[in-house]
Amino acid sequence: MVGRHATAALFGAVLALSVTAPSAMAQAPIKIGSMHSLSGPLAIVGAPAHEGFALYFSQIGNKVAGRPIVIDTQDDAANPSQGLERVRRLVERERVNILVGITSSAVAYAVRNYVVKHEVPLILMGSAGANGLTDEQGSPYVFRTSFSNRQINGPFGPYVCNRLGYKKIAIMATDFVTGHEQAAAFESQLTKAGCEVVKKIMVPLGTTDFAPFLSQLASTDANAVWAMFFAADAIAFVKQYESLGFKGKLPLVGSPGLIDLPLISPMGKSGVGVESPVFYLPSLDNPENKAFVDAYRKAYGREPGQTAVSGYVAAQVVAAAIEAVRGDVENKPAFLAALKAVKLKTPMGQFEFDAKQNIVFDLYLGKVVEKGGNYEQVITDTVMRRVNQFGLAN
Repeated sequence: MVGRHATAALFGAVLALSVTAPSAMAQAPIKIGSMHSLSGPLAIVGAPAHEGFALYFSQIGNKVAGRPIVIDTQDDAANPSQGLERVRRLVERERVNILVGITSSAVAYAVRNYVVKHEVPLILMGSAGANGLTDEQGSPYVFRTSFSNRQINGPFGPYVCNRLGYKKIAIMATDFVTGHEQAAAFESQLTKAGCEVVKKIMVPLGTTDFAPFLSQLASTDANAVWAMFFAADAIAFVKQYESLGFKGKLPLVGSPGLIDLPLISPMGKSGVGVESPVFYLPSLDNPENKAFVDAYRKAYGREPGQTAVSGYVAAQVVAAAIEAVRGDVENKPAFLAALKAVKLKTPMGQFEFDAKQNIVFDLYLGKVVEKGGNYEQVITDTVMRRVNQFGLAN
């Protein structure tokens, strides 16, 4: 029989544990795995997404709801096998609570089933725009603060046809999942608007010599070219498009990645005049964007582009959801519900997810111009307001 004093001591110990356990959890760090293409051909767009994400947490002292934030950064080098290995490391060895990234759609598809099986919340940011990730392969564990491939290219088809007046289009795109999905989205809505794709040329990722592919344009009656290349491929393509004499003959338009902000300076004068839809530019006029641009310039010495802002917004969303559950990210149903419900003001404007957990945003027409010897994008028109992942008004 347990004595009265022993019972009192046991009760006191249990009471102490009940008080200190939540306190101990509140002090434990929340671990976030951030994986991007930080080397290889996609690094020029992968790195800014991570920078934007890290910037926001640094601004709030790397602490949310009383819990320190620890970011474990990994490089997938745009390689699906390496990406899956790094995600396994983050989940099984580092025990991260949340995953964010990813630059490559192929990598995102490669890790999707693993992430869902292990019930780790994944916030896609940067440039992994594969449609299925928030549609056919959608999951309560998968969110996206960047874009879907349909979202950024579908509305541009009718705009090119009816507003820019290009009736016969040649398509040139990278021959992998992103290129095919973005080209299909653009072509589908272009043809529905009454215009025609007269040639489709798919080019291997990592191509350095575009001459054999550009030469195929000579046999078409196209009056403009729509192109989908990004990172190092986009720089090489746009430069060769001009050097081989096509720029003066066929206007060049394309997906947002073709003239993403980090690429414009390396392109130089070759990029001047190229137009594409954009969901963000540093010139967007709202208080949140002005503060973000100033902070990003101070931290990294350059202007933020679309991938950088998607990382920053992802961090805002994650922090808001952590606050909503008072730091208890271990309660996954509550944390997932909090993520889905986030609405806040961001540098891109008012943020919300659509019904399948993909960001909704406004889409503008961006054009590369030269100002005082420097090259930049300017917004010249609005393509569509409040666009969901299907390329439709939300």
